[in-house]
Amino acid sequence: MGVYRFLGPEWIQAALVLREELAPAAPASERRARVNLVVTGTPFGGEVRAYIDTEAGGPLPLPGELENPDATVTLDYRSALAAFVTDDPEGVARGFLTGTLRVDGDLTLVLTLFGEGMNDEQAAFARRAQARLRAITILTG
Repeated sequence: MGVYRFLGPEWIQAALVLREELAPAAPASERRARVNLVVTGTPFGGEVRAYIDTEAGGPLPLPGELENPDATVTLDYRSALAAFVTDDPEGVARGFLTGTLRVDGDLTLVLTLFGEGMNDEQAAFARRAQARLRAITILTG
């Protein structure tokens, strides 16, 4: 598998292959989460839309949108990279503080989905998934 620019078409295809591989091992969530993700300011122009439905493969995003999600997370490209690939809590916090990361809907559910209150099995899975995403991501330029 190659290395690609985050959220570019090739990266998305490679991430979908990883998702297919990882989804069967995703630990069950205590509560179903249905969250839309909107990444703005991509270097490719426009937005990238994806969703997470924990009943459809754990906390791993798929392209598209859900109707009537529990929450919608809108974040800029840099905050998305920090949240999904580089595991940079300071970058995520910076997004909240500057308003480039917003949550409309159930904030508690989103925080749980992205690390707050994960059990050991969920946290280990999240670390493995992020490491696999880092391995396919160009992190410079």
